[in-house]
Amino acid sequence: MENNVPREKWLYPDRCMKKWLGWILSDHSAYMEEAAISEQPAQPKPEQSQEIISDVLEDAWENAKIVAVQVGTPNDEHLLPDIEGAVIGRWDDQVYLQLKTGEMQSIDAAEIRNVQLLNPDRWWALA
Repeated sequence: MENNVPREKWLYPDRCMKKWLGWILSDHSAYMEEAAISEQPAQPKPEQSQEIISDVLEDAWENAKIVAVQVGTPNDEHLLPDIEGAVIGRWDDQVYLQLKTGEMQSIDAAEIRNVQLLNPDRWWALA
């Protein structure tokens, strides 16, 4: 049941949504700052050989460890941020990671530049 009071009987002059704009603006500003940080290009890590990458991924898969994978080619000027997740499999030159959001992501093994093991306590705490 809705009670619509005519505007002339209001107890005070309400400006409708104008009173909320300060809150909306601060939330939007915080979101834009976070987005700007997350879209900054990552610093290139030393390129690892395919043998080292394969060994680290195999260790992570066998022992249920969390990895940070940097994807890119040596000529990339703007590398994307690391992809962090648990290694859940490998098939046809694709590595499958389970991200902290629960989603699965596949990565072409030939595009992997660097792999590092992460501390699982810190990783899950940031979710």
